[in-house]
Amino acid sequence: MGLAIARGLLRAQDPPAVVAVERDAARREVLRDVAGLTVTDVLAPTADDFVVVAVPPQDFDQLAAEHASSFDPAQPTMSVMAGITAAQVSQALGTVEVVRVIPNTPSEVFGGMSVYYTLPSASAVVAPAEALLLTIGKSLRVHREEQVDDATAICGGGPAFVSYVADAFCRFGEARGFSAFESRLMAAQVLSGSAALIAGSAKPPMQLCREVMTAGGTTERGIAVFEGAELSTTVSRALEASAARSRELAGALVGAPASD
Repeated sequence: MGLAIARGLLRAQDPPAVVAVERDAARREVLRDVAGLTVTDVLAPTADDFVVVAVPPQDFDQLAAEHASSFDPAQPTMSVMAGITAAQVSQALGTVEVVRVIPNTPSEVFGGMSVYYTLPSASAVVAPAEALLLTIGKSLRVHREEQVDDATAICGGGPAFVSYVADAFCRFGEARGFSAFESRLMAAQVLSGSAALIAGSAKPPMQLCREVMTAGGTTERGIAVFEGAELSTTVSRALEASAARSRELAGALVGAPASD
């Protein structure tokens, strides 16, 4: 996720200076192939730096133990780690300027959707966080942190869930004689076009669905299969499971959840 954000920032019209801190030597070599990205193995932020913590949640305890002393008490810090609360990040790193964000991989192509929450004590971090997130897509600020866990399911996991459906479209196309390229083209355009229609219309998505369904027609037949398989319920269950896992991580990885 950190690399997706970095690539999005570096492709912006007026890209900022982006430094990636990576301890693994092999991974550093991969990162050095990213044009415009400065790569180091030393985490030494200055007071003017905006720090994005994008390590796996299970690695955060070690990062905090080794580098908390490097953080200024007012260090603007963004966490993109699933499950770990803003208060936990603040306590571990010693800074009150913490924003917790759930971005997603389309940030790399300026199509990101990020949901974020800031500690009540935070002020200086809000403007740079919003500026960063708007550079790589769209953002939504919430004032109840538990909504970030729900957004983890929709935004964080959403690209994977949508890609799962796209893969089914592609496999169907290839099974019917279309090439892999043709199948991918159709699937991607249908998904992006439908997303644009949903975003640009005031109609609820289900109304748009019904408008495509002619009585006795091909789409109605396909939707009937979805309904018979209770697809809507299955999708809801998948989102609930993903959100629940985000909440579990808060306690399982860094001790009992802290409150603000």
